[in-house]
Formats: sequence, C-alpha cells, structure tokens
Amino acid sequence: MRKLFVFDLDDTLIDNVHDYAEPILDSIRIIIKTLGSKAPHVTKLITIEHEIDARRVHEINPETGKEFLYCMERFPGSQVATYQEICQQVGAIPKPAIEAKLYQIGMKAFDERLYRRNIKPGVKRVLKFLCTQGDTLVLFSKGDSRVQTKKLKALKAAGIDCFTKVRVEDLKTPKMFQEICDEFPGLSPISIGNSYESDIVPALEVGYFGIYIPVETWEVIGKMDEIAAKVDKSHCLILADIRQIISFYGRLP
Repeated sequence: MRKLFVFDLDDTLIDNVHDYAEPILDSIRIIIKTLGSKAPHVTKLITIEHEIDARRVHEINPETGKEFLYCMERFPGSQVATYQEICQQVGAIPKPAIEAKLYQIGMKAFDERLYRRNIKPGVKRVLKFLCTQGDTLVLFSKGDSRVQTKKLKALKAAGIDCFTKVRVEDLKTPKMFQEICDEFPGLSPISIGNSYESDIVPALEVGYFGIYIPVETWEVIGKMDEIAAKVDKSHCLILADIRQIISFYGRLP
C-alpha cells in the first residue's frame, strides 16, 4: 500500500534549535554590560530568558490580540522582556536604546542564510527514496509562515522540492492531520517529527503511524526520558536519524 508521509520541518528536516543560541548569548552580554555588577549571574539570566520566552507563547500579542504562540515577534520581544524583568529586580530603569538593540539581536535568529546549511544530512536522499516508492509527501509545519516560507526556499535551493502539499499553522491538531489525510484517500498515513507531543500524538489520534526522531528543543529541556517513556511503541517508531527511514521502510504499515 502506498504511503502518505507528513513531515515536520524545524529540527526534523532543518536544524533549528541552535539558531536562537547566539542571539540569547549576545543579549545576555548586552544586559551584563549595561547593568554591570547589578546584573545577576549569567546562568540565572539564561534561566530567566528561557522562562520568559516559554511564558510568552501563550501571552497576548498586543499587535494582533491573539496569543504569540510561535510568531516571529515573540522571541526578540522575549529578549527585551528579559532586560525589563532584570531591571525591575535590581531597581534599574530600562533604556529604550538598549531595548531596541536587544530586539534587533533577537531578530538574528531568523537569518535566512542559516537555513540551507542547516538542512539535516541525508534529507534529500530520504525524500527522493520515498518518492521513488510512489509515496506522497506533505510538509506540515508549526510556526510563522513568514519564517517557514524562507526555509522552504532554502530546501528548494538545495534541490528538495518534492512536497505535494505544504501547510503551516500556529499549532498542530488531530483535526488538521485528519484534513491532510482526507485529501489523499487510500494512502497509509505516517507522521514524522522531532516532537512527540506536537508531531506524533495528534496524528496517532486520527489513525496515523508515527516516526519520532527526538531532538531536545527549548520546549522539552530535561524531559526527554519522560517523553520517551510515553511513546506508544505499537504505533510509533523511534529513530535516531532521519536516514534510518530508508532501512526501516519495509517495516512501516
């Protein structure tokens, strides 16, 4: 039976997790330089930034009246919010010029020059193999379409242009996975991604098989063992590398 492969994008096809590391470190340097001895230790600053960015996912974006979720403005805004929080803690007055500088630093996480070189090894070979089997490939990404569109361009520039459909949403739900499946009747649906909770669980709920390729992103730091223990191994395969899909292909439903 021919298959329907629904691929995640970030940290599944293109490495993304470390795109944010340099801007975070640069922001922390600016905060320390600005506040001097008043600034907390660097480890505490990084913890505060992480907590603020995670919290802001579900805070309301005043520009849209909706939750920030994974929109492009959330991360650079989190660098500013970190500075503001630290200033409040130490009794300093935030400087608008520093806030503007931190926002610009945060925007460096979306430098499109990173995307092509961040394509995971073997992606092109795996996707080409699946196409030769007569399978249908769909890209289903969670994120900001302004950012994800640039990543798609990077894939195409690398000769990876094999998706029958591309869908970008703020969140992934069982209904969305069902809608994708309904567009391609008669195929055996398989969802591939690095996030078990986001890429696999909602797909399993509507009858997909899962291929989970774990990556420890900022959302699941310290939870990887806990997540692995939850995996429904009767309906989900855990792989260490996307290239293993070729050797495990014969075992897929």
